[in-house]
Amino acid sequence: MHILIGIIGIIFFLALAFLFSSDRKNIRWKYVGILLAIQLIFAFILLKTTMGIKVIGGISNGFNYLLLKAADGVNFVFGGIQYIDPKQPPFFFSVLLPIVFISAIIGILQYTKILPLIINVLGFLISKINGMGRLESYNAVAAAILGQSEVFISIKKQLPYIPKQRLYTLTASAMSTVSASIIGAYFTLIEPKYV
Repeated sequence: MHILIGIIGIIFFLALAFLFSSDRKNIRWKYVGILLAIQLIFAFILLKTTMGIKVIGGISNGFNYLLLKAADGVNFVFGGIQYIDPKQPPFFFSVLLPIVFISAIIGILQYTKILPLIINVLGFLISKINGMGRLESYNAVAAAILGQSEVFISIKKQLPYIPKQRLYTLTASAMSTVSASIIGAYFTLIEPKYV
């Protein structure tokens, strides 16, 4: 039943995109099919194989380590505060402050030029797969790491010159992602295997 709901959802959103497209005859269905196939393959590998589960576990452990360090920092700064329920600290301390910590780490990686290198390489590889421009692919990868609003700061010089169709692609891909800092917040709210 869950698979059927997923298939119906994919068909619904493809139909919706087709319905609202301003240039239906130039839709590149080949790339849509390739990207859907890649997504299904990744989902199968990450969720149904031992190696994939280990990769997800490693990512989860990495975020948990960062969140433990964030909690240490919060306790260092606000150590004297007593919570009503120690098992459930306030949202501000358990979720929002760790987001600040992870955002700072992302900022440091951005400043030291490590993150732009990773984003550019991934964007280049994705542009070869999906047939879109490097800017769109860069934007999709950067939005997943930086966040949907911060990504546009990194391409602000190009924004005035981008045609409206490409601008829509940039905004849609940014809105369809969840940034790394928000994923870290989700790790504090629910069991990591569900994130």
